[in-house]
Amino acid sequence: MPTPYVGEIFTFQNPDGSEVTLHGWGNQFTAVFETEDGYTAVQAPDGYYEYAKPTEDGTKLEPSGTRIGDVDPAELALPQHVRLTPQVTHAQVEQAQAELGPIPRWMERRQDVQAQQIAGIALEGPEAAPPSGKTTGDYLGLVLLIDFSDFPQTISRQEVDDFCNKPGYSGFGNNGSAFDYFRDVSDGKLRYKNRVAAYYRAKHPRTYYTDPKISYGTRTQELIKEALDHLVANRFDFSGLSADSSGYIRALSVFYAGTRSNDWSEGLWPHAWRLATSYSIGNGRKFGDYQITDLGTQLTLRTFCHENGHMVCDFPDLYDYDRAENGEGNGVGHYWPLCAGGPDRNPVQVDAYLKHAAGWASKVTTLGSGVTATVEAGKNDFLLHAKNAAEYFIIENRQKSGRDAALPDEGVAIWHVDVKGNNSHEQMTPAKHYELSLEQADNRFDLERRVNNGDADDLYGGAKGTFGTNTAPSSKWWDGSVSGLEIESISAVAKTMTIKTRPKGPQLYSNMTVSLVFTTNEGQNGWVNLAGRGWRKIQTGNANGVTNMLGVFAMAKAKGRPVSVLADETTAYQAYL
Repeated sequence: MPTPYVGEIFTFQNPDGSEVTLHGWGNQFTAVFETEDGYTAVQAPDGYYEYAKPTEDGTKLEPSGTRIGDVDPAELALPQHVRLTPQVTHAQVEQAQAELGPIPRWMERRQDVQAQQIAGIALEGPEAAPPSGKTTGDYLGLVLLIDFSDFPQTISRQEVDDFCNKPGYSGFGNNGSAFDYFRDVSDGKLRYKNRVAAYYRAKHPRTYYTDPKISYGTRTQELIKEALDHLVANRFDFSGLSADSSGYIRALSVFYAGTRSNDWSEGLWPHAWRLATSYSIGNGRKFGDYQITDLGTQLTLRTFCHENGHMVCDFPDLYDYDRAENGEGNGVGHYWPLCAGGPDRNPVQVDAYLKHAAGWASKVTTLGSGVTATVEAGKNDFLLHAKNAAEYFIIENRQKSGRDAALPDEGVAIWHVDVKGNNSHEQMTPAKHYELSLEQADNRFDLERRVNNGDADDLYGGAKGTFGTNTAPSSKWWDGSVSGLEIESISAVAKTMTIKTRPKGPQLYSNMTVSLVFTTNEGQNGWVNLAGRGWRKIQTGNANGVTNMLGVFAMAKAKGRPVSVLADETTAYQAYL
């Protein structure tokens, strides 16, 4: 789906031609708009924008009866930042999807792959690696350019072709072309180009296709069919366009001249979906999935790469579809271009999860016990620790340079994958959690709580160098079981970083700091919290219970002295000052 917008500025027109400037949060399925001073706005039946208020049952936002700008909204005693409940928003999303028709073909392909992964749950253990896909080699999509009698072209076909295909393209300040982007993030494994058709002049003025009284998507699909009919009539060469095993052309991108003029979810408002009726071009090949957007005054990479990531690679959205109305999670934020994704002209890298799924890994190291492994940034170099084909940790090194220059943080990114999850589920419970979640080193989980889209404390390295059963966050699977991933050190943040996992069995740890000591009555049971290692139960089994070892830990705590401890992930067996 088109990239979500967070506080983006939109300019809408009232029927009298006056303009209203609003900030928007949302996507093609659900959105909310506010004035600059935080009062929620909606469009009234007469077409004018008014301050909004919730209906009595809380299921809708309705016009207040006062047009924006007529009075000071503070005088109306209206609340600011009005949102609907998560349940209502979720129902709106489902309704919007149903009204657009059949789900996109890329979603169907993805569901098939996920079913195969879930079927592989029976095989468990660190070696039960998830399957790696094959979106590699040469792929070719189609770009339609459309202008109108009342909105003729302003950006040439050649400029669009260069934007899509030219190595080293820098027009409008972009960091390369779309071809460059997919080549870079795939480590050279995907060579994706587009055949850009000549401009098609639509049969009607643009106002015909932007008519808000016509159901959303109807005129868009009519316009796409017009343009394809024109190509067929003029014997356009459709050969070479990449198709899936069922003959569906993978990628159809449509640019139309001018700047979007519709209000949200009307007319030609930018969106992506699937044609209600597939368009056949013969030999069992047909168009289904499409994305459409206005050309405006410039071309930028992020949304185009976002949409083609869906259509070509079957990448899912990793943001919360429901987020606009109720302030829920931020998905994976600025760490992935199918979420917040960084700047429009230099979108960030694809995450390790989807790179591996697409077959773009250049090196994969299984991260078991007692392993020392290096991981290099910018090379699709991954570390993997799996429960089964559906749930696993995948680790990469992300540095603030090149494509990732705008990342909120740099260092080792530890991703927790569960293909049964959903990035609209920010609850972090066994039943409801993200498909892809970033194990945030500060343990605040700001992404799930929608505090931010990432910050400087998210990634690991140096002082933030441990991740295991007893750390926070922990390396447990979503069902609460121990994963066995025990990272005991991560080197300082650099282009190449070293990760060491703990060997199995008790290990001797020297110069440890005792943070806390706890004991039950009469010293029969006790626990010690070792800085950087977490809690360990003090081994029992002698006549004095845990008294002797407890005394060592208590003295170390009281006098601030380091202690040597023989311990494993759960138990302290011996201690020496």
